[in-house]
Amino acid sequence: MSHPGADGVASEVSGNELAVDEAGVPMRVFSTEALFGPECEIAIRHAGVYYRLRITRQGKLILSK
Repeated sequence: MSHPGADGVASEVSGNELAVDEAGVPMRVFSTEALFGPECEIAIRHAGVYYRLRITRQGKLILSK
């Protein structure tokens, strides 16, 4: 289990760890490396709808329908 920094985000995120948010609620953490592998875009299915999550050239994450 990794420990959150001042911003509530885990300092190390790899695979399937736990972090604690600002309210002290535990949450699962996945690194982008674990989710994306060598790709820069993945699909996420939520309530039967597919969304695209991609990493931009600037290293930002964009979620779109």
